Amino acid sequence: MRRFGGLPLAALALLSACGGDGGNSASTVAGGTAPTPTPTPNPSSGALNTGEVKPAIGSTFLAATLSLTTMGGVSQTNGIITGGSTADRVTTIDTPQFQASYSPSNGYFLTDALTSAMFGSRQLSGDSTYPNGNGEVLFINTSGAIEDYLALYQRTTYTSSVKGSGYTSAKYAGSAGWQHTVVNGSTRTTRLDYFGYGPATPVAAMPSSGVVNFTILSSGNYATDTDLWFLSSSSGNYISVDFGTGQISGSVGLSGQNFYKNMVGGIGSLPLNGSIAGNAATGSFSNGSLNTSGRVAGQFHLMFVGPNADELVVTFVANDGTQAAVGAAVGIRDPYAL
Repeated sequence: MRRFGGLPLAALALLSACGGDGGNSASTVAGGTAPTPTPTPNPSSGALNTGEVKPAIGSTFLAATLSLTTMGGVSQTNGIITGGSTADRVTTIDTPQFQASYSPSNGYFLTDALTSAMFGSRQLSGDSTYPNGNGEVLFINTSGAIEDYLALYQRTTYTSSVKGSGYTSAKYAGSAGWQHTVVNGSTRTTRLDYFGYGPATPVAAMPSSGVVNFTILSSGNYATDTDLWFLSSSSGNYISVDFGTGQISGSVGLSGQNFYKNMVGGIGSLPLNGSIAGNAATGSFSNGSLNTSGRVAGQFHLMFVGPNADELVVTFVANDGTQAAVGAAVGIRDPYAL
């Protein structure tokens, strides 16, 4: 058993499952089995050569926030933080004054209404991405009691059906989580900004007919008074888009790992239903299913990216006062999905 002060910095990041690849596994349909290639090595310095989808010039960013206070958690064994609790949970669907930029030489610069942080080659902690994979790129930037983490998630689905089989990876859309934490003894004040990004589809290029199912892959966090989870979408999540009527329908199912308890499993699901306006959609719901409650209120914001609505990104929050969730997802057109 080790004290927090002696832990590796990455152990305090809430943006990935303990000891895993971000908790994102490739989706497999109709019995297909996806082989696992070898991860790419980490670059040591200079320009970033990491495996996430990089924001293209002119990309648009959507962000959502969960802020909270965590207390206790005085020790850790096998990745499980014991004795922890959370309070002061506040969610925001469109993070105030959130901005982001990327350059190969300088990396990522993130800012919101309260702070900013830079993540470049010197802050790169690990890169578990690999061809046709679902890895994670993690940056750590700490100074005294201030800790900033950035996790960018690689998104790939694998499907086997009568249409054929193969991998489909995101090309335009990306998703990530930024954790900003201020440490004060055993109390940690944390803000979790999850964001999606990509080149927004020009409104004039939006399809006007056809129905497309997008496979949804997400990451996020979920907290109650005594629980703190890293979440990822379970397999089989879709958003159906009817470009003729402008309607979207679907849900994101959430599962993951509890940092405070030796527990993995499902948390619930959030509905994503609404109408397209231009190249985006926003919506609210009152029937989100989290833990034992089926009436959790929340909101989402969706945007199509790529030249012809090739992919999408979506951010979401849910909060009923006793539990709260935040996350971001990428939607991929899968040519093999039924």
